[in-house]
Amino acid sequence: MNPAETLQPDETHAILSGALRELEGVGARLEGWTADNTFTPFGKRRVVRYELEARLAGGPDVRRYRWVGKFYDRDDDARRVATVLRELGSNGQVESCLAVPSVLAYHAPRRLLLLTYESGESMTTAMAQDTQKIFAAIGRTLATLHALPIAPTRTIFPNAVLEDVRPRVRDLCERFPSEAGSLESAIDALERDAPPFPSAPSFVHGDFGPANLLWRAGHVVVLDFDKCALGDPACDLGNLFAQLFRTTIKRPEILRDFPSARATVLQSYIRWSPIDSDLDSRIAWYERVTLLRKIHGLLFSKSRDPHPEAVRQRQAEAVQLLRME
Repeated sequence: MNPAETLQPDETHAILSGALRELEGVGARLEGWTADNTFTPFGKRRVVRYELEARLAGGPDVRRYRWVGKFYDRDDDARRVATVLRELGSNGQVESCLAVPSVLAYHAPRRLLLLTYESGESMTTAMAQDTQKIFAAIGRTLATLHALPIAPTRTIFPNAVLEDVRPRVRDLCERFPSEAGSLESAIDALERDAPPFPSAPSFVHGDFGPANLLWRAGHVVVLDFDKCALGDPACDLGNLFAQLFRTTIKRPEILRDFPSARATVLQSYIRWSPIDSDLDSRIAWYERVTLLRKIHGLLFSKSRDPHPEAVRQRQAEAVQLLRME
């Protein structure tokens, strides 16, 4: 059972009070709180936004806080993310060009990680307003992350990525028999062209895309490090480009010129990172993998909006992406 599902108000109050005292001192007193359980209604993990009112020791004024609570299925995963976020928060290079949530507390019995709430404009909305500046900032952000001396206790290997997508392609072949031949050719090409694992793997986000980014005062805010790992930097770039390509299909009013956006991100990335001779081919491989995974998710994911019109729109988008892929 998800630990969030049995969390009672009294226990929530105790957890928040303990975190508040850890943050502000033993004299801090929690006056009240509310929880928004629909913060991410169709996500894979339970996420809650907490609004707190508190008084500090000797202070008459009420202070307000906004926190995010993430419930994890595995203690190891929660601790891995907490460790990475703490390392990011203590790195001066990160503060100069991007922002990430800060760890407030971790409640192990409920596997609840409390983080600062990071405000900002939706990256998808921001892209339509100052496209070149934002994509250049995204490229620098990724280059900065990949250069950090952070080594999570998780690794992304190309063969594992391929094994993950293989059953998804079988599902798509069953759903679209007329496309089975091209889908089977696609998976054969992915197997043939699979890049080697880098001899010196980098810190990677693991799910770097507009949904996990915000734009705030000229800085990129990076969220959701649940899939962070050691791996190939091309993994993050390929994931990002596949999602940007999807945006041109789903929201063409936001992004019409995908080749220009891709080039701007890549030029900025290369400017801030060491020369990598075969980066392009590796990025292309991860783009193809991500696109197939996204097509499968549009059709088969159980965590998305279940309303009939939303389902219809996702199916239409999946068919369009499949034909273009």
